[in-house]
Amino acid sequence: MKKVLFVGLGSIGQKHLNNLQKCGTFSIDALRSQKKFFNGIETVYTSYEEVPDDYDIIFITNPTNLHYEAISKLSNKTKNMFIEKPIYHVVKNIIPINGVCHVACPLRYSNVVKELQMYVKAHNVFAFRAICSSYLPDWRKMNYRNCYSSKSELGGGVELDLIHEIDYLKWIFGKFDNIKRISAKKSNLEINSNDYTSYLLENKKYVGSVHLDYFGRQTKREIEVFSEFETKVFDITKTKNDIYLDEMKYFLEAVEIGNKNCYNTPDEAIESLKAALV
Repeated sequence: MKKVLFVGLGSIGQKHLNNLQKCGTFSIDALRSQKKFFNGIETVYTSYEEVPDDYDIIFITNPTNLHYEAISKLSNKTKNMFIEKPIYHVVKNIIPINGVCHVACPLRYSNVVKELQMYVKAHNVFAFRAICSSYLPDWRKMNYRNCYSSKSELGGGVELDLIHEIDYLKWIFGKFDNIKRISAKKSNLEINSNDYTSYLLENKKYVGSVHLDYFGRQTKREIEVFSEFETKVFDITKTKNDIYLDEMKYFLEAVEIGNKNCYNTPDEAIESLKAALV
């Protein structure tokens, strides 16, 4: 039975925990600031020093600004690691992990994004326009003013929170050589992080734009792609599969076979972070 540690168990951590439990039987511990137990958790630690050094997998799901410290303190206590996106809140040197190290990129598992990938390969696409717009207070049951998304010091802000868009676009269209970004806090939301970011992206083959915000009252997550003969829209909100569960299955398979070149390695995640914060 594989031994697993979760660092932080907020909403996304609990989502990963539930999906892990759907994939098999594991011995699961947690490291968090408060000694609160969740279903299936055997031991809860409250300091790095308490954590033993014999884990098969460690999940880093605490606030983004704490990722670097957690990884540096725990990298020698595990064989493999799953890091919630983004990898860090600022660009830093990568901390090496001996085994499989995967950084979350759930949109790559969306059936709609996979359809988009196949379409781009089969058509003469030259431009795109992507958007992710939603209303932050509707994201979680808790008061949005208290969540990490609303606090820049915790790694919040749309440019990091919604790095999914940069990730899947880079995955499909390749690395962008020319990137322009505008980020700002413009709405009346009671937050100190950026609620708006816009990108212009270009490489030798493609040009595109991205709009991200926290204030859209009608949720919208889609991409228009332009080719010689048509404009086609891919609505990512119409995704039918459970992208988080599919990602968990992929990661566990990578761990089982020792595939270090998994979908989103730390090197790739740092490239996405550099693009998001340019």
